[in-house]
Amino acid sequence: MKTRIDKLNAIPLLWYFWHPHQKLWNWGLVRAIGKVFPITLINKHIINMIVGLDTFLLFLQALVRRATMLGPTKMFSKVRVPDDIPVIYFDFGTNREGEELALMVDTILPKLCSHFEAYGFEANQVSYEQVRKKFARKENVRLFHKALCYKLPISGKVKLFHNEGGFEDSLYRLSTSYEEVEAVRFSDWLRKHNIILKDKICLLRMNIEGAEYDVIQDLVESGFEKHINGYYGMWDDLSKIDMQCDKKFRTLLSRNHIYPFTFNGRDFALSIRLRCIEYDIKTMFMQGLLKVAKQTERRRAVKG
Repeated sequence: MKTRIDKLNAIPLLWYFWHPHQKLWNWGLVRAIGKVFPITLINKHIINMIVGLDTFLLFLQALVRRATMLGPTKMFSKVRVPDDIPVIYFDFGTNREGEELALMVDTILPKLCSHFEAYGFEANQVSYEQVRKKFARKENVRLFHKALCYKLPISGKVKLFHNEGGFEDSLYRLSTSYEEVEAVRFSDWLRKHNIILKDKICLLRMNIEGAEYDVIQDLVESGFEKHINGYYGMWDDLSKIDMQCDKKFRTLLSRNHIYPFTFNGRDFALSIRLRCIEYDIKTMFMQGLLKVAKQTERRRAVKG
C-alpha cells in the first residue's frame, strides 16, 4: 500500500445498491435512506427489510458455495473431524470483546472437532489486554499483541493510529493519536513458530482496518494461501481509505480465488446470520477433509 492518506472519494452510485464488500446491506445505502426518509419509524422499517433481504441472499450464498464445492448431495450432510487431523483457527483483529473468537472456540469448533488450536492477533494494547484476560483459561487459545503487515519497517514497529471511541484503529487511517506496535509478516510468524498448514484444516478470519491487503499479499507471495480452507470477515475498510488500492486488492483476491464470507460484529445482530456463517464453516471443513484425504492418498502412492 503506497499511501497512508485517507482519500474521501465519493462512493460509486452502484455501490449504494451492491457494495463489493458489504453487499446489499451497506452503510452508504443505510445513510442515504436516513436522509431520504427522515422519519425514524419509516427508515427503520425500510432498513430492516434490506437487512432481511441481505440475510436471505447470504443464506443462498452459503448454499451455492456448498453445492459448487461438494455437490448437491452434500447440502445437508454433517461433518466431524477425526482426532488425527489438526484444526487451526486464526483471528486477526480480535478487538477488546473477542466476539468472533469466542463464538468459534466456545460454540462452533467444539461441534466439529475434539481438538483445535486458535491464534488471535490484536494490535491495540488496551484491547489486547482485555481480550487476553477473557481467554486466559483457554489453553488452546493463544493471543499476540502484534500488527500484521506486508513490508516490515527497519525499526520493527509500526504506528497504529487510534480512532475515536477505541474502535477501528488502523495502520493506514491517520490521526493525531497513535501507539507503536511490533510489526510482523504472517508468513514469517508461521515459520518462526514452526506452524505447518499443510495436512491441516485451517480457517482465517480478519478485520484489521485495511491491512487485510497486507496479509493476503504476504500469503499469496509465500504460497500459504492455498493451505487455508476458508477466509472470513468483511474486508471493506480499504475502500474507505483508498479506492484505487481497494480495486487492486479485489483483483488480487479474484486472481487467487479467495472469496471471504462475512463474519464480523454486525452479523451478531441476527442469529440466522450466525447460522449461515456456521453452515459455511462446516462446508469448508468438509472440503478440508477431502483435501487431506487426497494428500494422504498421494503420499501412499509415492511410497507404494
